Amino acid sequence: MRLKRMIALLCASLYILTGTAAAGEITKEETEQQIVLEAGVPAAEEGRAVSQNAAPQMLSARAALKTVPSTHKVTVNGQAVSPQAYNIDGYNYFKLRDIAFLLSGTTASFDVQWNGEKNAIDLISGAVYTAVGGEMSVASSSTLRVQESTAKLLLDGSGVSIKGYNINGNNYYKIADVSTAMGFTAAFESATQTVQIKTPSAPDPEMQPEPDPEGPQEPAEPEEPFVTGVYQVKVSDYLSVRTGPGLTYAAVGKLTNGTEIVVDSITDNWAHIMVGDDGSDRYCSADYLVRVKDYDTSEGEPEPVIKPVRPERTLNIDGKMTVIVDPGHGGSDVGAHNEDGSLDEKHINLYVSQYLEEYLEEAGVRVIMVRDTLEEGSSLSLRGQIMEEYVDTVDLFFSVHHNAANTTARGAEALAQIVDKDGGPTRILAEALLEEYEKLGVPIRQVVFREGSNGDYYYTNRVASALGIPALTSEFCFIDNEEDQKFIDSEEDWQAEALAQFHAIMRYFEKVEY
Repeated sequence: MRLKRMIALLCASLYILTGTAAAGEITKEETEQQIVLEAGVPAAEEGRAVSQNAAPQMLSARAALKTVPSTHKVTVNGQAVSPQAYNIDGYNYFKLRDIAFLLSGTTASFDVQWNGEKNAIDLISGAVYTAVGGEMSVASSSTLRVQESTAKLLLDGSGVSIKGYNINGNNYYKIADVSTAMGFTAAFESATQTVQIKTPSAPDPEMQPEPDPEGPQEPAEPEEPFVTGVYQVKVSDYLSVRTGPGLTYAAVGKLTNGTEIVVDSITDNWAHIMVGDDGSDRYCSADYLVRVKDYDTSEGEPEPVIKPVRPERTLNIDGKMTVIVDPGHGGSDVGAHNEDGSLDEKHINLYVSQYLEEYLEEAGVRVIMVRDTLEEGSSLSLRGQIMEEYVDTVDLFFSVHHNAANTTARGAEALAQIVDKDGGPTRILAEALLEEYEKLGVPIRQVVFREGSNGDYYYTNRVASALGIPALTSEFCFIDNEEDQKFIDSEEDWQAEALAQFHAIMRYFEKVEY
């Protein structure tokens, strides 16, 4: 009997030990379970309130992360907008630069900068957003490569936690977290399936106290209304013409001594120049203007008298051609790509640039490459740093890109500096480049002169212009257009594109000193 009890106890112990071991194996398997990334699953309704105190949502080991392009509409202060967004587990995720672009000029405006010292993205609250190009662009792909973003984020220099994912090489952040951090609201309206982004209203101006009624009040003399007039420029050299009323705005032209202009308003000592009906705003300092007479409207529209600014090149003329070649994008930034991801700018821009480098060096041109590998180039500021480093010797900054639009758009474009809109170095190069591309059979679109709030819209053109360097961006074709892909899907194509660029650059240096 005692023996039977001992055997029973022993069996029970073995059973318990075996069960415990099995349970331990199951737990280990569960903790090692990878989170599954699924594409093409309908998004859950984002009806969850944005709360600063909401606890972060934890995904179980067996949970599936559902990632699909968002079909929700988006408005900013009631205006419909169309940024690219993804719905991940029922929450909408956007690019930071798209949000900053949309909120520019509002009470919740912020800038997106790269903090090199801390190797992080820095969100600067209250700052005017500086566009870099590519904002609001939409890239299509049937295959979604999704992983948690490893990018470090700062808010005004200090660490901030905003949920983000890297989707096909671009970082997208949870709009609920971004709104909490930056001081705006992002609510979801179920009836219209709309993400409603709203910024705080500007504070009402403080009420001024009523004047003391004691004693007789002398009425203030009314300010005489400004009368549009003809003014003469009085300077020893030239007077800069800018895109806005202040020294921080880009200089886009100049007025020589004795030139007469028509001024229709003066505010804070900045004169607004009448330049016809092209819609451009042009300003100059009123300190160097002398009123000549009232403007007679019967004389018709004023003749254009503003001379375009040319990049200062006298310091760089040394008889040696020096070109900075920029293979756009790189590193974590893959740039534009085709539907299946087999063609992207990170790779093709580099391959074309390396052939261009080879052709230029064979012709005796000194070439400085922004990047030589696939791992480099994710930071836009790298381009500005290299321009500053070689500012005393460089003759041209040439950036190699390929376009995308998620539409039927196709063909070649050249993005030139606005200072050369009426003629100048980058217009010369742009026109030569498109002529060379046309020989390859690529449809030709246009030379683009795009102006932003602080000069050139595109970052590299803007920085180069400030340094007096001619800069041009080549958009050879649309990488997401099946018809255009035939121009870039082989090594022979990359060589042909680079050779066309080489011929255009050499034609350029026949007309522009170096």
